[in-house]
Amino acid sequence: MKIWILQTGEPLQIDKNGLRPMRAMNLSNALIEKGHEVVIWSSDFDHFNKIHRFGHQYQVNHSQHLQIKLIPSRGYKSHVGLSRLIDHAQLGINLRKMLKNELPPDVAFIGYPPIETAWVMTSWLKKKQVPSMLDVKDAWPEVLLRAVPKKLRFLGKFLLFPYFVLMRKTFKNASSISAPTKEFLKWCLDKASREIGGKDTIAPLTSPDQKFSDTEIIEADTWLDQMGIKDSNLTRISFIGTMNSAFDFDPIIAAAQESSAQFVIAGDGPQFKDVKDKTKGIDNFIMLGWITSAQAKALSKRSSMLIAPFHDFADFNMSLTNKFYDAMANGKGMLTTISGAAGDFIVEKNIGIKYFNSNVKSLINVISRIDSDKNIIDNLSKNARNLYESEYSYSKIYGSLVNKLEKLAKNEL
Repeated sequence: MKIWILQTGEPLQIDKNGLRPMRAMNLSNALIEKGHEVVIWSSDFDHFNKIHRFGHQYQVNHSQHLQIKLIPSRGYKSHVGLSRLIDHAQLGINLRKMLKNELPPDVAFIGYPPIETAWVMTSWLKKKQVPSMLDVKDAWPEVLLRAVPKKLRFLGKFLLFPYFVLMRKTFKNASSISAPTKEFLKWCLDKASREIGGKDTIAPLTSPDQKFSDTEIIEADTWLDQMGIKDSNLTRISFIGTMNSAFDFDPIIAAAQESSAQFVIAGDGPQFKDVKDKTKGIDNFIMLGWITSAQAKALSKRSSMLIAPFHDFADFNMSLTNKFYDAMANGKGMLTTISGAAGDFIVEKNIGIKYFNSNVKSLINVISRIDSDKNIIDNLSKNARNLYESEYSYSKIYGSLVNKLEKLAKNEL
C-alpha cells in the first residue's frame, strides 16, 4: 500500500541532530517493515533547531520505500506567538498548492495540530474518497487560551473562533481519530459530534528501545562524568525534554535549595535562560542544555527518577505525553504534577508519585521519602518497565496501529 503521513514539527529520518524519533519516524519505520510505501509530508522548517532544512519546497527520496516531501514556510523564533501562527497558515496554503498534482494514497495518517495543514489534508482526502486517521496529541486551539487572563477568555475565544471552526471541520472530515488515551479520544469525538466507532483507536505515544554502539555509550558516560553527573547512589531527579511553557520549574528550583538530592535539567527551549539565571549558585542544580539521544539514555540510567513538572492544564490531565512512556521504557519512576485521569493512571499503576506546584513542601517531602528508602525507587522502576513491556512496547502499539491503517484502507473496520 501507499500510505501518507502528515506530521510537522517532528524529527525526520533526514535530520542529523540526534533527536529522539517521534510519531512520524516511528510509524513510518513500522509501516516500511511491513513492506508499505510511505510518504511523509512535513515542514521544511525544523521546529526544534529553528532553522530551515533546505529553505524551499523539497522532496527527498530517502529509500526505496520512503519519500519525504517538505512544505515551505517562513519559520519562527518562539514556540508561542503570532509568528508561529503565520507560519502554520503558510504551511496550510502551500500544502494545498502541492496537493494539486498529487495522486492520492490508499490511506493517510494526519498529525494534529497544526490545525491548518490537518484541515487542508483531511478536506482533500475526503474529496478524493481516501480514508484518513487523524492523530490528535494536543487540544488546539483551546491550548492557545492558556496565555489569556481568565477575565478575557471570552474575548480570546471570539478572536480564535475561526480556529475552532477549522478544528470541528477537521475532526468531522477524518474517517477515524486516534488519541493517546481514552479520555483524550472522548474529547476529540465530542468535538466531532459522534460516538466512538470501530475505526477509532487509542495510540499511546510510546517509542522503541533505542540501541547505541559501545562507542556512543562510552562517550555519553564520559561526558556525564565530566559534567559532574557521576554513576553513584546519589538521589538524582532529572528532566529531559524541551523547556517550554507547559512546565513549571519554580517548585523544582525551590526544592533543590532544601534538598541534598541532585537535580539535572537536560534540554533547551524558551525557559532555558530564565531557569539558568534563577539557579546560579545552586550547586545541586545542573543544567545541561540540549543533549543527544545517547546522552539522554545514559542520564536516564543514572537517575533515580524522572520528573514531568507540568502546569495544571486540562489537556495534560487527560493525556499521557511521551515523557511517561519514555520513563516506562527506561524503567524509571516518574515524579509529576499531572492530575485527572492521567494522574490517576500513574498512581494506580504505581509507576510514579505526584506532587503539587502550589505546595513546594509536597515535592520536598517526596524527595525526602525516596532518599531515605531506595526500595520505593526500585519498586517504581520495576513496575514502570514491566508495564511498558506488557502493554506499551513499540512493537505492540505500532503493530496495532499499522494493522488498523491496513484495515482502514481496505474498509474492513
